Order: sequence, then structure tokens, then C-alpha cells
Amino acid sequence: MHPNDDTTNILRFLYLHNNVIVAQLVNFLPPIIIMLIIFLIDGHLYAINIGTLFALFTNGPAIGFFDHHIWHGLHHNFRVKVNN
Repeated sequence: MHPNDDTTNILRFLYLHNNVIVAQLVNFLPPIIIMLIIFLIDGHLYAINIGTLFALFTNGPAIGFFDHHIWHGLHHNFRVKVNN
């Protein structure tokens, strides 16, 4: 998996109570903050296009949809520690 995908899963399952939409948005926060800082310094926005916006707003809902409707038996690549 891509490290960014793995970060989404870690955030989703360990910290955000399986909320993939919030996990994806939190995962995208560092690059968004960096882009905003650069924009404030430079006054230009680079490398932002329709694909970036599409990914930002649809990755989380798409992952949630496919996990629920298509691959509901999919096991993710790390284990969540269960307290007994």
C-alpha cells in the first residue's frame, strides 16, 4: 500500500472510530496546510486542479462505499488491538 493509504487506515481504525471520510480529510490536512502557507507567502497556487479537488472530496466516501457494498469482507493490513 501507499504510505498515504496506510495513514488513512491507521487514522480510521485506531483514532476515528471507523469514520473513513474524516480519516481521509485528516490525512490530507498536512499537504493542504502547506499549500495554504505557500499561497499566503507566494500568492500563487501550484499543482491544484480538478483531480486534486476530486480526490479530496471523493476518496473518503468512495472507500466507505466500497468497503460497505462491494468488499465488505475485506481485511485490512494491520491489526487493531482489542482490550478484553
